[in-house]
Amino acid sequence: MKTTSRKILMIIILLLILNIKAYAGVNPPRYEIEGMIDQVAMKRGIPAILLKGIARVESVYKHFNSDGSPKICGTSIGLMQINNVYGGYDNYRLKHDILYNIEAGADVLLSKWTMSSTNQVSSVGNMDPNILENWYFALWAYNGWTVSNNPVSPYAKKYTYQQLVYDVIEKEYGKKIHNIDFSYLPREGKPSRSLRVPTPANFSSGNIILYEKGDYVITDGIRGTYYLRDAPAGNYVYQLGRAQLGTITEGPVLMNGFYWYKVCTGDGKEGWLERNWLVRTGDTQYGKYIYEDIAFHWARKTIMDLYGKGIVCGAAMFNPDKPVTFEEFCIFLSRTLNYTESIKQLSKIQTGKKILFYDFTNVHSWALDYMKDIYERGLLEDVHPLEKLERKKAAMLIDDILAASDKYDQVDIKLIFSDLEDLPEDEISAVKKAYVNGIVSGKSIKTFCPDEYLTRAETAVMMYNIIKKYVS
Repeated sequence: MKTTSRKILMIIILLLILNIKAYAGVNPPRYEIEGMIDQVAMKRGIPAILLKGIARVESVYKHFNSDGSPKICGTSIGLMQINNVYGGYDNYRLKHDILYNIEAGADVLLSKWTMSSTNQVSSVGNMDPNILENWYFALWAYNGWTVSNNPVSPYAKKYTYQQLVYDVIEKEYGKKIHNIDFSYLPREGKPSRSLRVPTPANFSSGNIILYEKGDYVITDGIRGTYYLRDAPAGNYVYQLGRAQLGTITEGPVLMNGFYWYKVCTGDGKEGWLERNWLVRTGDTQYGKYIYEDIAFHWARKTIMDLYGKGIVCGAAMFNPDKPVTFEEFCIFLSRTLNYTESIKQLSKIQTGKKILFYDFTNVHSWALDYMKDIYERGLLEDVHPLEKLERKKAAMLIDDILAASDKYDQVDIKLIFSDLEDLPEDEISAVKKAYVNGIVSGKSIKTFCPDEYLTRAETAVMMYNIIKKYVS
């Protein structure tokens, strides 16, 4: 257990060193910074869109000046403009390590959120952190708990800090955050610590990822010590260090503005800890996740299930949200069909179609056998191995291995998905067959998004559903 913890800590240190070297004096593209913010926000249990709004207002996504020096305004440092007057953070890393600066920004925002949840400053509603509107006073405090950020005060700025963040989020990310009822705010002075403003009737989700009973977790964060408590928001019972391994046994419980989980550590300690300082690494069903990028993904268990069946192979990353290529899809599908045939002792699934000869010279060597397998089954017609696969074309590829049924003749798939009108009949038929057989679903209510690229995670779910249909 201790050896594993040391290895994890060494990996984290190495990544931080590489981050400093990779971006020394140079601002990465905005999409890379946003990716870093997403990564930190997921780990810390903070709505990512709030951290992005803060970064945009504070520094316009710039950590370094044009001459390569760190962006410093007065006593505030870097991307998230961290004021380190009291020395809570590593000053050198604040200046030169972008990821560390983002972590510090998340830590500052959480500390301001704690001020609201413990009535050191005003609060909103039940302080559920998964409601964006509930962060109003925490955002205010991030910029300084000053009268100038009170929108009804005669001393208010033209645009309060909170409103600047809200406006950026709406204009640049298309997400509307509704203001609290300003009639609760005093015209003179700061709102009282005891003030609790109702959550607006219209509110938006923060999309915080919550954990489940049986998840493996490690303690993680910019701080070095963490405390298990005897109850959610209760008394301290044990002190833990960073990268301490544990298993979630209860939770989540919302209390005092945080989601709490009961954790049992490898050495038998047990107690409650905030979601914000726990990072999921696996679960009791599938063990430690072999891919570094699926711990927060909705398809993680499906991906691990396919790994156990030998349909996906071990690697550092799975890239779940990356579009799948034609040849990658054929690898998934070939392995899936071969697996189902071996489990059910089926003969090779073939369509009997006569397929014209295809030249495989532009197929990667590692995909060749799988492409030929799908070809020999009669499933290939139009082949572009390196192209990204659209969702409608994925439905067409599996169309001939799915059984047709009179049971669903009366189903009008265009009433279920409103965006199929412009498709030819063969594509509409393929989408319908895949849907009624339980292989695919829509992207959102009433939309299939036929022209969008299929992701690797969505492909994994399709393969899982094919297996379930054949094997169950």
